[in-house]
Amino acid sequence: MRGRARPDRPNYIVYASSYDPDGGGSIFLHQLVHALNSLGEEAYLWPWHRPPGRSLDWTSFRHGLRVLRGRTPRAVWEPFAVSTDLNTPLATARDLRSSSIVVYPEVTLGNPLKATNVVRWLLYRPGLRDPYAFTKDEMFFRVGEICDIPEITGGATDLFVWTVNPAYRDEGRSDRAGACYLVRKGANTPRIPETANAVQIDGMSHGEIAEIFNRSTIFYSYDEASFYSQYAALCGCLSVVVPSRYSCREEWVRNHPPGRYGIAYGLDDLTHARATRHLVEGYLRQQEKDGQRTVQRFVDLTQARFQAKTA
Repeated sequence: MRGRARPDRPNYIVYASSYDPDGGGSIFLHQLVHALNSLGEEAYLWPWHRPPGRSLDWTSFRHGLRVLRGRTPRAVWEPFAVSTDLNTPLATARDLRSSSIVVYPEVTLGNPLKATNVVRWLLYRPGLRDPYAFTKDEMFFRVGEICDIPEITGGATDLFVWTVNPAYRDEGRSDRAGACYLVRKGANTPRIPETANAVQIDGMSHGEIAEIFNRSTIFYSYDEASFYSQYAALCGCLSVVVPSRYSCREEWVRNHPPGRYGIAYGLDDLTHARATRHLVEGYLRQQEKDGQRTVQRFVDLTQARFQAKTA
């Protein structure tokens, strides 16, 4: 389904990778397009490997030739995946207009679509894992304070579109044993002895991870901003974040509010995790509603700025 044409206002083009049900950044970018279309805006995905001014079919054909000649990684030739549960049409060349509002994640370097109106969405704190390159007069939004760099953004506005995955629920099993852990964005965090013989869940499907959470006693996350910490708590697993950037729980929660319930920040915080685990689901449901409000705020702010700029 294509976005609803709105000739009276700029449309939205979200620059994204293929949909990955296990990749938080990919999910957020695709869900933003869906949310914008649900609000009556005109929004599209733009596949990250596709240059401006080219049709999707022509681009795929060109990349296919490069693969055959050994000049392009085979991953580029793979079909661009979307979720059948989301309204995320792919943009055509004519959808990319001079008035379009183009949304890039922080990991996209520069302005590959040569857009006039650029929004940068900070899904993680730039520079911690990958280089970043912003351009002049960008408008900044962030998933949370933990992702922001105020000295550059001036203090980005919140934008998040969380949806609780139904795979994660407490099965009430009485035979829990052992530990599991996640690395993801915590690759540089020193390992703790407790994960030496634990099951690593990186790269597994949601169904596989939910089953492991339900059979495990405790979950450790080296990634301080992963939604899997909340998912572990939903499954009745004791959830622990291995501290890295922050000196204490209070500082971490100020920068990452979703961690306030059901999660221990370090091994000396287990009592808090146990005592507040029952509050996690209600908090996440409220966050779903709050996320919709941040999308509406995003629309109001971007339309006000870029319509005025175009005029």
